[in-house]
Amino acid sequence: MTVPSIVSRSGARFSAGGTRAACLASDDRGGQYVEGWELTADGPRVTTRARLDGEAAMSQIVALEDGGTLISWHRPEHQVVRLFDADGHGRTIATVRGSLRLLPGLGRRGWQATAVSAEADGSSTVQRMTGEEPWLAPVARIPGRLGGAVLHAGRLVVTAVAGGTPAPIVVDPETGETGPFLEPPADGACHVLLAAAGRVLLAVSTGAGQRLGLTEGRGPGPVRLLEGLDELGGVVTPVALDPDGTDVAFTVTRGARSELALYDTGTEELRRVAVPRGKLSSPAAWTGHGLWFPFSSSTRPSGFGWLPTGETSVRMGEEPGPFRESARWPGRLETFRGPAGPIEAVVYGPDWRAGGRVVVALHGGPDRHWNLAFDGFFQMLADAGLSVVAPNQRGSTGYGRAHAEAIVGAWGGPDLDDVRALCGILVAGRPSGTEAPALYGTSYGGFLALLAAAADPGAWSACAAVAPFRSAASLYERAAQPVRNLIDRLGGLGEVADALGPRDLASLAPRVRARVFVAHGLLDETIPVTQSRELVDRLISAGHPDVTYRELPNRGHIAIGTHSGDPLAREITAFLTQDGHRARAAEAAAPMAR
Repeated sequence: MTVPSIVSRSGARFSAGGTRAACLASDDRGGQYVEGWELTADGPRVTTRARLDGEAAMSQIVALEDGGTLISWHRPEHQVVRLFDADGHGRTIATVRGSLRLLPGLGRRGWQATAVSAEADGSSTVQRMTGEEPWLAPVARIPGRLGGAVLHAGRLVVTAVAGGTPAPIVVDPETGETGPFLEPPADGACHVLLAAAGRVLLAVSTGAGQRLGLTEGRGPGPVRLLEGLDELGGVVTPVALDPDGTDVAFTVTRGARSELALYDTGTEELRRVAVPRGKLSSPAAWTGHGLWFPFSSSTRPSGFGWLPTGETSVRMGEEPGPFRESARWPGRLETFRGPAGPIEAVVYGPDWRAGGRVVVALHGGPDRHWNLAFDGFFQMLADAGLSVVAPNQRGSTGYGRAHAEAIVGAWGGPDLDDVRALCGILVAGRPSGTEAPALYGTSYGGFLALLAAAADPGAWSACAAVAPFRSAASLYERAAQPVRNLIDRLGGLGEVADALGPRDLASLAPRVRARVFVAHGLLDETIPVTQSRELVDRLISAGHPDVTYRELPNRGHIAIGTHSGDPLAREITAFLTQDGHRARAAEAAAPMAR
């Protein structure tokens, strides 16, 4: 009897002291677990792996210093919080109405984690989770909604957004007293990011845009803006301060690649660190043993990598338990000629030029990008014989400001042009008479996939969309405020002026000829499930002969699993490997002209 192999990890979090970590894991048979890790001088080590009976995609996790783990599951009307001890034994400690956001505690007995609840009047309540009865104890009520939080000199410093202006607020855990952490800059916005050794790293708004600043000394003190970071380029994310509060670790994203850089705040020197080919993630922890962070390559699920103190290259821990890395399909990067410049894509599976089935996979966001992290679903598609081409078309991050902002005010414009051009390249580069490419996308990628299927009806054989929306305007009317904020920030309500007309899939549905599969989680709080229902109804009423719809009752926005045991992943894989219409190369390429 074979032992299940872990195929995905997510939600990694570090304990307050950085010596422990916890994450969610899934195996290749659909089993879900919470894992506890110990971070030692010899590398990371799994200490517990407990089976979960909740929905991992709807959960939060907190790693505790004693080796235990707190995990919560969201439901429409309540939230369940469970505590797993260092031996992996779990018990429910709280069932609360509404929603709690879990943050690290103070790393001491009596305050194992921090819970933040949003009140009806717009304020937020900070509570401590004690690990014993009573599990939740209110500490302070703060005007506005709360963002990031750090531990600073035994107190909690949080970003509070009141009146639309983010500013750091300090909470005394003993008295519950609150007050401003420092004087805000002239134009207001200031976010707390990281803390160590009595120093706090902040994102500060200045006349020249947002800058990083560091407090001096052990009090709030003045904020010194950091210089010399522009040369990093790419998308830069501060992830950790060293134990002395002197050095800052940054992950740098350049296209689909990840890099690591260290910045000395005293000398203002940057040092780049050698990293294996893959994806660095946040958060990170910096202890006396070194710098720790989640890391994944295209052939192994996320684990914990670390940069030992005094060394110059990142090490990877051994994968615990059975793991068949040699059987994985390594992701590779290819660059295609786009209508406005190169389009980089992550490619899995057989060579797409050989004539087998091809699927173009479109990411969500839209301000996201594909990378070289392990993707269990893409591995499934490749195992089924599909060539997966996952482009970072215009609108994707990691390729400079112009590339990312090309779709601002023009959703379904430049990015759609890139997808259509990519289809023409794929068709022209394959043997005549082979099946037309298929489409797959999630969230915004699902919208874009269906839009491409409508724009060029004869160019695509099939289209699978998970959690798509009908149009940006329709989504704006019904979405929660964070989604509306994203639509406003990225100009989703702008109109594209061309022959295709408004980017509303309800009106474009009659153009779609490819086979269609739509899936949506009933508990989706990002894109309401009614968006997919209306879209499917429109396709059917327009006379489309081949539409499949699946609604997942216990899943949210991340509706598809990443392992072969996930029923939705298996059904989409089967859908994409069915025989579709065979468009000749000339017929498929013709609609690309605009």
